[in-house]
Amino acid sequence: MRVEVLIREFGDVLADDIATSPRTAEFYRTDLRDFAAFLSGRGIEEIGSVKVGEVMAFRNHLLEENRKRFTVYRKDAAIRRFLDWVRTSTDAGFDYDPIEPMHQPLDQNIVALTDEEAGQLLSFPLSGVWDLRDAAVIRLMLESGVTVGEIRGLLRGDLDLDAGTVTLGGPGSHLAPRTIRLAPETVEVLQRYLGAREDDTPELVIGRAAKPVKTSKALHTAILKRCEQTGLFEISPMVLRHTFAVRILRRGGSLGDLKEAMGVRDTTNIGVYRKFV
Repeated sequence: MRVEVLIREFGDVLADDIATSPRTAEFYRTDLRDFAAFLSGRGIEEIGSVKVGEVMAFRNHLLEENRKRFTVYRKDAAIRRFLDWVRTSTDAGFDYDPIEPMHQPLDQNIVALTDEEAGQLLSFPLSGVWDLRDAAVIRLMLESGVTVGEIRGLLRGDLDLDAGTVTLGGPGSHLAPRTIRLAPETVEVLQRYLGAREDDTPELVIGRAAKPVKTSKALHTAILKRCEQTGLFEISPMVLRHTFAVRILRRGGSLGDLKEAMGVRDTTNIGVYRKFV
């Protein structure tokens, strides 16, 4: 389906939404027309051709024009809401989750943990299944760069603890498939975590009643709890992904190496890391 057609339909949805003010609806329509014009300039007319790279390229375009932060945030929100509507409320066959790419910082101020800070975050005692789960999540994020969206979809079968690897990406993910080797300490924590569980739920990360974790906010809250417990400043899951990326570059990796390790389809949305090369 054509992007312009969907934007017009979405404009009608906004106009009928009592939770959206007329002023916000008009701003969003303008923002989305700007997005459509940008896509058209890149030869993209169909929604199926809109990928992570296009979303991030539009943001980078705005930043290069020195747009105000508030303006870029608003345009981010408009695009995120539009793409989510296309994905969930139309038959466009659009299965890309727009949330993850929007977590890139607008000011390109990358916050990454030092080795000492990462060690501090992992210093909480592992006295139960939830301690082990959170330690496993944090270690996986630090060592594989897995996003919160990916980690919520991880299955036990994606781990090969004998080989010490985890397989990420693939069907249903906007990131490319890749296999990451894990440190022996992380393999041990994962073994202990799975051994402490008494359920048959296939998902690797579960919440209460052995149900899969449904929202990224739940994982963010768990990480904030560990920050408070260990006395570390508050961080988001994206900080752990940033830490993974910066570690690769500081060890001599190239942006090409980082592209493969992070599973991104192109280098458009990892240009923020260029200063670490």
